[in-house]
Amino acid sequence: MKHITSVIALLLVLVSSAVFAEANRDLSQQTEHNNSGYQSDYYCGTETQLGISFNYCIRNVDRTKNKDIVYFFHGLMGDEQSWFTQKFGTGMVERKWHFRGYDPTVITISFGEVWLLVNNHRFPLLPYFKDIIVPLLEKKVGGLGKGRRMLIGQSMGGLNALEAALQLPNLFSKVALLCPAITTVGPFASQDEIDAYIQRTGANPKNVKLMLSISKKVFINQNDWDKHDPLKLVSRYHGRKPEFYNSIGMQDDFGFQEGAEKFSKLAAKYGFKSQWVPLQGGHCNFDRRTTANFIMEGYKND
Repeated sequence: MKHITSVIALLLVLVSSAVFAEANRDLSQQTEHNNSGYQSDYYCGTETQLGISFNYCIRNVDRTKNKDIVYFFHGLMGDEQSWFTQKFGTGMVERKWHFRGYDPTVITISFGEVWLLVNNHRFPLLPYFKDIIVPLLEKKVGGLGKGRRMLIGQSMGGLNALEAALQLPNLFSKVALLCPAITTVGPFASQDEIDAYIQRTGANPKNVKLMLSISKKVFINQNDWDKHDPLKLVSRYHGRKPEFYNSIGMQDDFGFQEGAEKFSKLAAKYGFKSQWVPLQGGHCNFDRRTTANFIMEGYKND
């Protein structure tokens, strides 16, 4: 497991500055400051366990008033502070919570700018997240108690959120997917399949190439991809079903809107409670109001 950090660093070589600028156009716009008057209070740190290092941030709240814990997985080229620095994106979700009197503990984690939460011999991160990260970080905030454990994933983090939700049964009660990186073309697809995907979805070919290049460094072969593909995992899930929320711009530059919509239909087919909230726009657009409401719904202050 000690090799994971160095392998993740190698993934960064795949991301050229030109592709990065284009792929993160919308995300960078979300980091602009605003004059809302509310700013989250949080602290960050680094932990190393079993030879693997990860970064985290935790939002400071009064946990005697709210026991809920919301985990956040950031997108490509983001970091553990992304939840707090996207003033026009996730920052708007947090402000809507605060103004409604809902202040959960937000815990963010990061293994670097590019990482996928999978479980194979290259990256055994899923069991590490469940067995090491969750207990360690929740101990720092006094445990979950009677609160709800929920998850929000953005873009690349949306795929990571699905891996956690579908491969770690009963861990999360709600999962919000914001412009999730759900694709209907896999890393071992033929060129004809890739071309058809680009034509069908209107995706930027450079972004598709970037997406597939990253995933080829993570997944070992087609069989390994099939074990992680959320469009296949949803039919194999056993356990208490989490609720899903899925919001994405229907002109996504990676073509993720096709996979996101397909996932929502499959989730409903297999008995999951699932909200599908599409809207106009590219990557990474999502509906802030309904995202905030989804997490708040069902909250009970004990």
